[in-house]
Amino acid sequence: MNRIRLYLHRIFRRPVVTGPYRLYVRRTPAGAMLDVSDYLIAVIETIADNDDLMSLLIEIEDDRRTARKHAHDGWEPEQLLVEKLTTALGYELPLNGAAVLRLADRLRAVAPVVAIPAQREAGAA
Repeated sequence: MNRIRLYLHRIFRRPVVTGPYRLYVRRTPAGAMLDVSDYLIAVIETIADNDDLMSLLIEIEDDRRTARKHAHDGWEPEQLLVEKLTTALGYELPLNGAAVLRLADRLRAVAPVVAIPAQREAGAA
């Protein structure tokens, strides 16, 4: 059901940001949902196409599996590897020019309305 809602959202809504990665924003009961699936797809394709990054990801998975098998002492050996991977891939989405304003306007539009209580009159309690 969630997948159908996502596809319908993409059919009937235009992306707020179109490049270099499309960003979609949709309203949720608690606030907003930012769809960065194009960026995620680009990251996965980059890992799949680069042998060094793929071997780093496999090494992270091996370290995590070993930590689960043995008594885990709280030290996370894969954190350095994760840091290397995120540094190589990048973890920021570039927004160029007017895209910043469009994203800000869209987020402001879907933000939940905050109810401000009415001011009490003198003597009312």
